[in-house]
Amino acid sequence: MTNLKNIDALILAGGKSSRMNFSHKVLLQYKDKSFLENLEEIFSNFNRKYLSLNSSQDIWNNSFIRIDDEYSDIGPISGLYNGLSKCESPYLFVTPCDVPNLTKEFIEYLTTFISSDYDAFIVKDKSGFIHPLMGIYNKSALNKIKTAIDSKDYKVLNLVKNLNVKYIDLKYTNFDDSMILKNINTPEDYSDLITPSKNKTKFFAISGIKNSGKTTLITKLLKKFKEEGYKVGTIKHDGHDFQMDNLNSDTDKHVKAGAHGTVIFSKSKFMFLEQTSEQDLDFYLQLFKNYDFILLEGFKGSEYPKLEIVRSGISTETVSNRNNLKFLVSDLKNIQNNDKLKVLDLNDIDAIFKEIKKSYQP
Repeated sequence: MTNLKNIDALILAGGKSSRMNFSHKVLLQYKDKSFLENLEEIFSNFNRKYLSLNSSQDIWNNSFIRIDDEYSDIGPISGLYNGLSKCESPYLFVTPCDVPNLTKEFIEYLTTFISSDYDAFIVKDKSGFIHPLMGIYNKSALNKIKTAIDSKDYKVLNLVKNLNVKYIDLKYTNFDDSMILKNINTPEDYSDLITPSKNKTKFFAISGIKNSGKTTLITKLLKKFKEEGYKVGTIKHDGHDFQMDNLNSDTDKHVKAGAHGTVIFSKSKFMFLEQTSEQDLDFYLQLFKNYDFILLEGFKGSEYPKLEIVRSGISTETVSNRNNLKFLVSDLKNIQNNDKLKVLDLNDIDAIFKEIKKSYQP
């Protein structure tokens, strides 16, 4: 394992925290200490510790070397650039300030991947989402970060695409990424952290390889849920940025002109659009807090509760992560690598619907 004395650490705490009503998240209290005091403790073995802030923040801690953002209003890429510029070690461990469940064990695990072959070592959670602000950056990334800033491309996700990155995929680990990587972004997040409430919303993934019929099955299941009186939402990850050509033309113009967020509404519905970097799945699940069920399209590699479609002419065996794979749906008599999972008829929507509900019964 790499000696932590050869690595510096950076806490990114210079954001405006607009969704937290402009409170300093790094000073929020949890388990009788602030987020900053907790990070001070778990980073105790690092050589030097830096705290990235904006010039208006009156925050000091003797264990951290304060770094004020050189660039204002360009997001976390400014703190990343300044931290990597100032650090004396060849590698810099980077984390946002609002991850109160981060652990020493997790940090030490990430440092085992360090080598001089890469510009960065970035965490990818079990759903496949990239967390560019949770990882380790090599000094070799500095010039590309400066180039991105000079080009006014401030998205860190865009930056990592231009770096030689080693992705640390947590799906091969036992870490609870939904806890460790959980950001506290809103007062509701903070309230749930302090006094956890049982989330009544149930979510279930409809997985399978491409063209297996996931969308078709979801549309049929939605009708069943509606007939039974359930409030149901859906989530699908688009690997390519979706286009808004079919939206109201004026709304499209607003977004393309630079509106950070916009709402379109009518007598029966509304849609809120916001320009933002890709978040982890948990962020989007929180948008459906008052729903009974959320159906996730895809996510075959995740550990979320799921079924898998195995359809003739498309596939003959399962490919999903077996953790929380509840049952299979197929039009085949035999599935090659299945020896114990229940197989339901692809066309028996009633049986599939009942089995999904059964998955949540004690």
